[in-house]
Amino acid sequence: MKKDSLPKYKVVEEAIIKAIQDERILNKLPGERTLAAEFGFSYMTVRKAINNLVNRGVLYKVPSKGAFVNTEQASPSTATIGYFIDKRIKLGISSPYYSMIYNAIEKEAAQHDYTVLYFSNSDPDRLNKVLAKVDGVIATCFPHNEDIIAHMKKQLPVLVIDNASKDPTIPSVVIDNFTADYNTVRYLQRLGHKRIGFMTGLNDSDVGRNRFNGYKQGVADFHLVQDEALIHYGNYSFESGVEGAEYFLGLPTLPDAIICANDSMALGAIQYLKACGMRIPEDISIIGFDNIQVASQVSPALTTIAAPTEEIALHAFTMLKQQIDDKPMTYMHLSLSAHMIERASCADRSTKA
Repeated sequence: MKKDSLPKYKVVEEAIIKAIQDERILNKLPGERTLAAEFGFSYMTVRKAINNLVNRGVLYKVPSKGAFVNTEQASPSTATIGYFIDKRIKLGISSPYYSMIYNAIEKEAAQHDYTVLYFSNSDPDRLNKVLAKVDGVIATCFPHNEDIIAHMKKQLPVLVIDNASKDPTIPSVVIDNFTADYNTVRYLQRLGHKRIGFMTGLNDSDVGRNRFNGYKQGVADFHLVQDEALIHYGNYSFESGVEGAEYFLGLPTLPDAIICANDSMALGAIQYLKACGMRIPEDISIIGFDNIQVASQVSPALTTIAAPTEEIALHAFTMLKQQIDDKPMTYMHLSLSAHMIERASCADRSTKA
């Protein structure tokens, strides 16, 4: 909601809360008529704002003495949540996947008159300044930033996405990555593919490991070719998709299909394979994961596993808000299904001799 669309008393409320947070008001508020003169509003407008803040527990009144900051109460609500991505994550908010997640969270938060503050700097002083401006945090969790998330949890409600935390008391919303890639193998097997390659992401967290393990279990269960040569270890980047395609082209026998741990690698593979004269999907099928926007815009359009970004945002915000409001949580840990979007990058070879 824009400031200029707020009622005048709300403008005063927000200004007082901000002054308390910035420690410009530490104890007693200026008088109502003094504040009215500063804001250029009537003293009745200021009185309404102060009474509302008293009702919310932010302030308290002493007869004949005025209004005071309620220092025994927790910090007043900011109607803002934080979205944290550790700065060591490549591209951060600029990455296609994380920008989708951010946009979905921002859209969900707006429906509840909340705003979202993105941050990535984990320097203790800067981190604490950000945490003072928000009511809670949705954080991307990886082993390398568990200590940062633990620090946040000491100060305010936190919920993690991507991976569950090693601390089971921190709520989480994740994707069932194992089942998603297991079903991808099943899909390609039904299309007649027998020799399926896999480009891994980083296997330093559950996301990468579970996608890889889903592939391996699918290959074993559906009696497909099991060969270590069919695995290329990537890092989710477009460039590693190019490198993976170059690797697979160098094998004595080309795979029938390649499953990529994300769309960026799949797009890199498509670009390189086409540059080498390969036809997709006639010569080789390609499938990705995430369903980033450009996946439907390339040629051929990429078949992919769509990350349930809107569901992630809905449940993550709802569960975090339940913590902020000190209400019982609907779930503590939630694993969401991802679904396939069939496009043009996979061929049906089941009818071929």
